[in-house]
Amino acid sequence: MMALALRHSGTGGGGRRVLVAALLFLACLALPAQALSASEVYFSPKGGARQRLVAAIRASRESIDVAVYHITSFELADALGAAQTRGVRVRVLTDREKLQAGGGGYRILERHRIPVRGLGSADESLMHHKFALFDGKLLATGSYNWTQSAEVANYENLVLLDDPDLVARFVGEFQRLWRKASE
Repeated sequence: MMALALRHSGTGGGGRRVLVAALLFLACLALPAQALSASEVYFSPKGGARQRLVAAIRASRESIDVAVYHITSFELADALGAAQTRGVRVRVLTDREKLQAGGGGYRILERHRIPVRGLGSADESLMHHKFALFDGKLLATGSYNWTQSAEVANYENLVLLDDPDLVARFVGEFQRLWRKASE
């Protein structure tokens, strides 16, 4: 196709248009993967964020890493427990004080033997991240807390991204904090 365009390029503007179209087509094929990545955005209250998180949990086959300030949503905790039961490796990193205070969400995780580590302290800092990684390929992040209030009362956002470079940076952050929480 390109050879044809080059051969006819001297016959007027039509040949140049074919050449430009062919070059644009080839340039699109050479775009990096992140330029073609998918993204989704949800808002709360009642904007589908929790349902999308549950769907991502259910779709995971290998691993789920969650770094959130607090978990009070029974639906999300139950979905994580079901994932653990079907053989998905689930790890949760949360704020140390919230973990020590406990609550129903943490009891569900404990019942399913999901490893949960706390990070931060009143004297030091909060573990205030809100992100989750699904199979190391999908990232959920934003202000959305994994709480009942986030779904029914608060104004929050949830963004899902599959950009490999961005996901890799969050994987590295989770690993760093997971190690720090065990110290």
